[in-house]
Amino acid sequence: MTYISTQRQVDSYSLSMTAMHACHLDALHRLSACVGWPHRRSDWAAHLETGLGIVAVDEMQRVHGSAMCFPYGDGAAAVGMVIANPKLRSSGLADILAREAVDRSGGPSAFLNACQGDVLFYRRLGAKRGEQVFKYEGVLKVNLVAFAPIRDFAPGDFLKVLELDQTSYDADRSAVLSGLLATSDVRVIERAGQVVGFAMRRRFGRGYVIGPITAELGSDAVALATSLLADLKGQFVRIDTRHTDGVFQRFLGSLGLRCKPDVVTMTFGRSPRIGSPSGYALSSHSTG
Repeated sequence: MTYISTQRQVDSYSLSMTAMHACHLDALHRLSACVGWPHRRSDWAAHLETGLGIVAVDEMQRVHGSAMCFPYGDGAAAVGMVIANPKLRSSGLADILAREAVDRSGGPSAFLNACQGDVLFYRRLGAKRGEQVFKYEGVLKVNLVAFAPIRDFAPGDFLKVLELDQTSYDADRSAVLSGLLATSDVRVIERAGQVVGFAMRRRFGRGYVIGPITAELGSDAVALATSLLADLKGQFVRIDTRHTDGVFQRFLGSLGLRCKPDVVTMTFGRSPRIGSPSGYALSSHSTG
């Protein structure tokens, strides 16, 4: 998709809203560190492989803000990575970038996962409040032992993984999943010769993020997560979920991680179906 740059006056800055490219990654990493986000440069690069980005740059090509969208099939999209330079926090730049990203998603429905402090901001942009997201994170201090027949993902599993993912999102996330596969350890669980669940793990921020996890049964989701966590004792891990009870939520509670219910899913336009009982962990805060 071609993005046509637009010029905006923001406070005393004349900023161009232009397409995000690899040449912006160093500046984007500095910007996210400035606002306290854990993203590494490589995390930004991974997002750029799977999504479409917008940056706000001045005449000297300094980056003052960003936003991204991650198009799904069927007209849905995730929006994320909305950042404005703290010096421009009250300037309206974040509004401009968020609207640009939603418009760029190109479909009738978009959503994002917003921190509690930003809920009112996105409601002013016309977003509707959706489900709570629970963030479990911290240094893993317990010993875990894999207890089920889990195996590594094979290329022939992709169509079944995509089919399972669609039970959670009711949309074709093949582009997002393909990007995640390139940077993730992926495990699947089978029953009667059929793949009935999958999970991914990859480096992120200070440690590892586990997700997405999609499975037919909560016990399968626990087995998949255990397989990916078994060699991570002493490492920082993060798992985001919308589940509020059940075997998977109890499992997360047993890990000794901090639970932060500080994220809310917000939807624009026609509300997409972005969660179901089979979706146990999000792929990430930004990609959904």
